[in-house]
Amino acid sequence: MNRTTNHTKKRTTNPSIIAVGLALALALVPGTAFASSDDLSVAAADFAAAGVDAGEAAETGDEAQGGLVTSEEGEAQTGGEEDDATATTIDEAASQTVQAAAAFVSQASAKVQEAQQASTDKVLSYDRADIEAIGTQEQTGHSICCPSFSCAYADAVLDGTVHDHSYYTCSCCTWPDWGGGESSFRCVGTDEQLLREAYDEIAAGRPTVIHVSAGYGEHWIALIGYTGATDPDYLTLANFIALDPWDGAQIVASDRFSLYGDGCEHVSDR
Repeated sequence: MNRTTNHTKKRTTNPSIIAVGLALALALVPGTAFASSDDLSVAAADFAAAGVDAGEAAETGDEAQGGLVTSEEGEAQTGGEEDDATATTIDEAASQTVQAAAAFVSQASAKVQEAQQASTDKVLSYDRADIEAIGTQEQTGHSICCPSFSCAYADAVLDGTVHDHSYYTCSCCTWPDWGGGESSFRCVGTDEQLLREAYDEIAAGRPTVIHVSAGYGEHWIALIGYTGATDPDYLTLANFIALDPWDGAQIVASDRFSLYGDGCEHVSDR
């Protein structure tokens, strides 16, 4: 008579599986969001794949444990060695899953750090050769054309468009592509509102042109970046990187200028 004997071994929850759950929970708590949903989807898919591998290994182990069949003489065909091999397979799969979870959390942490860094420090990239091609007030002797040079610099930073400063009308800037207005100033309200708008524009990849004061009088500069902007609602010129049309230098805006006080700023129409 054939006789089947189930050598049932009670499996307890593997501590590795608990670690996986904790790691996944850590990766998904508020404050550790990915910079983009695509990044999260990729990492989650990798994690899920590892979990499937572990689950299949566990199912294989269950089948092996439940399928221990003895011969007609009652001699077991499978025994302790098979149990040990199954346990090893499950542990290896669990270990792989934990490694995937650790990678998942590490990637989440890296993305959070990148996002935090981008929110406080950002300088828009540009080709320095474009700025040199446009020239400067100092080189041309056009001392009253700072708005035109600033718009030219900002367009070059925005998308690589290079216009001679005369495109914007030198002696009386007409702000083409920058709000128009026949040299009338676009005033957004308070200086705080101006700097917040400048931050938002730069965060979106768009430079701005603002009205500032220098020791010799009024001036216009192109803002192309921000630094140390931990609170976008409380910013000063010290938080902004600018191109100065007088000599084309990239500077911290507060090193040379202060806000003019009229809340005036131009943003691109493009």
